[in-house]
Amino acid sequence: MKKKEELVTFGLTEKQAEEVMLLESRMMEEAVKFRFVKKDGTIREAVGTLKRSLMKLADGTLWQPKGEPRPDTAGVMKYWDCDKQSWRSFNVEGLVWNM
Repeated sequence: MKKKEELVTFGLTEKQAEEVMLLESRMMEEAVKFRFVKKDGTIREAVGTLKRSLMKLADGTLWQPKGEPRPDTAGVMKYWDCDKQSWRSFNVEGLVWNM
């Protein structure tokens, strides 16, 4: 789980850091609807989770990890996109928050 101090050091305000931590915390428990600004400036609406039991593929089976996980990147949040049934990520500075 991300630490507030790391997020503030990365350049987020305290409020932004708290929102990222809250989103990550909620994603560990359920699928959460949220929005973020993409690199091209458009707003993307997503439903994401970090709860393994909700990471389902198109055929209904659960996603299974393959090999070693990729290392974390500062300022980037990885999540399972429930609609696209795939891992996605976004820059935490672009979080617009949940709906």
